[in-house]
Amino acid sequence: MKTSIAALSVLILAAQAAMDLAMMKNVKQHSILSHGGFHRPADCCFSYTPRKIQCVNMKDYTLTTSECSKPAVIFLTKKGQRVCTNPDDEQVQKCMSELKLTSTIKDLKSILLKKEHFWPRPPLGEALA
Repeated sequence: MKTSIAALSVLILAAQAAMDLAMMKNVKQHSILSHGGFHRPADCCFSYTPRKIQCVNMKDYTLTTSECSKPAVIFLTKKGQRVCTNPDDEQVQKCMSELKLTSTIKDLKSILLKKEHFWPRPPLGEALA
């Protein structure tokens, strides 16, 4: 029982750390644009793609800032292309959620692997006190 509670606590802390890390990456990415620094028109979208997006082809996304005339989600494809999409579109929101979940899982795995490096598992057969 103590072991499962400890494992659950570590898992919750790792998930929180992964979410904090993802949030910090997001803040860093947007801070240059949103604090009156430079603002490039390339960071804005003037129209949305008419095609349905294929989430399996997307690698990442970013939201446009309030300085843009039109709100948008800019997806980065695995081939490096930028695709402007409507943030109100259901498929766009679903793809954003999938990419965020995938990123969080990768961060969580990375954190857990680092934790194991510093906090090794006891040998098989040895009980935790």
